Amino acid sequence: MNRATVTKIGVIGALYFSQGIPNGFFRHTVPVVFRDSGVSLEQIALFYPALYAPWMLKFLWTILVDRFHSEKQGKYRSWIIPLQLVTSGTMAVLALWQLGGPIGVFVIGVLLINIFSSMQDVSTDGHAISLLKFGERGWGNAVQVGTFWLGYIVGGGLILMLFSILGWSNMLFAMAIIYLLATIPIFLNRPITRKPTSKQDSAKTWLAIIDFLRQPKVINILALVATYRLAEGFIRSTLPTMLKDWDMSFGQIGFSLGVVAPVAALVGAIVAGSLANRLSRIRALLIFGSLQAISAMGYSLLANSDSQPPIQAILPVILFDHFISGMTTVALFSIMMDWSRKTFGGTDYTCMDCIGVFSMMIGAGLSYWIASEGGYSLSFGVAIPLVGISVFAVWRLYSSIQQKQPWETLCNAEKSA
Repeated sequence: MNRATVTKIGVIGALYFSQGIPNGFFRHTVPVVFRDSGVSLEQIALFYPALYAPWMLKFLWTILVDRFHSEKQGKYRSWIIPLQLVTSGTMAVLALWQLGGPIGVFVIGVLLINIFSSMQDVSTDGHAISLLKFGERGWGNAVQVGTFWLGYIVGGGLILMLFSILGWSNMLFAMAIIYLLATIPIFLNRPITRKPTSKQDSAKTWLAIIDFLRQPKVINILALVATYRLAEGFIRSTLPTMLKDWDMSFGQIGFSLGVVAPVAALVGAIVAGSLANRLSRIRALLIFGSLQAISAMGYSLLANSDSQPPIQAILPVILFDHFISGMTTVALFSIMMDWSRKTFGGTDYTCMDCIGVFSMMIGAGLSYWIASEGGYSLSFGVAIPLVGISVFAVWRLYSSIQQKQPWETLCNAEKSA
């Protein structure tokens, strides 16, 4: 890679590292806090997706991000830096809340973090699409997923592992400072001077979402993303509460889901990135997606055991599952970038991502509900055929999408750029 590409990937890596911190906090720490506070699985099935609503509704932020920005500071950069600062500040304020305190205060803090970080996500995705050329997207997405999981370690692993040593407040303050430090690369990376956006072009951004929805086969594209992400949300969302119900300590849960899992996903992302330009997009989607059935089978066997599984039996399953998760994410994100227009990359990518997140939360809610009714073993038992249905649907949808020439033309045009 040349120096320009390395610089681009470095900036993008720092931003996606930032994204990983609140995501790891929400997906691993928050469910454990809920369970420790006596919240039932039925309540989590409703509560958890509701708190993730800002991520499902990211398309609403795209209008603001694409319409109101500073050309001098950079279209997406002018949003990213302030959002990084305010998210860090919210984390610092949440550090004042203590475990055992009013759960409503905790919920409000988590909701605000999700709102600000989802807006940062919109800006970062647009920034990444505008920076990376087609040939850079394999490694770019590998770094994106890899650094995201490193941030996950901070928000979903270290905070649980070190809780008993440093306490809640010190850990939240530390998380806020680390998040703030991740802003330095983009702050130092000044934007290239561009021709100011005309009023006519700016006005068109209000119609960007509608324009995207008018693209050929867009319903099939959104269905493909939703179908692929549904299985991920269904399989992995109940892991924190399941481990908590198996009487694992905060430290053990933090190590399993916040260290072992992200490292495995990072390796999976690197492997997928190296294969991205060798395998076709559809082969990557189908091969990596199919392997999730083995993950679901492993969790099902653990949940069906007569006694509480030892951590030595749990870790290999988590390791394999998140290795596959890293691979599937790279495969899907690469194709989402391919199907995003350069002019409105943030809008297009975010529309697809919103559908994906919405589908993940449906999967999460369903898995929690099934677990509350029939136990974790039933939930993971249902996940196995669900993966097969998902992969089959993706194969059929992709074949239909590629029959429409404009999408192939878009990809080929960017390859030659």
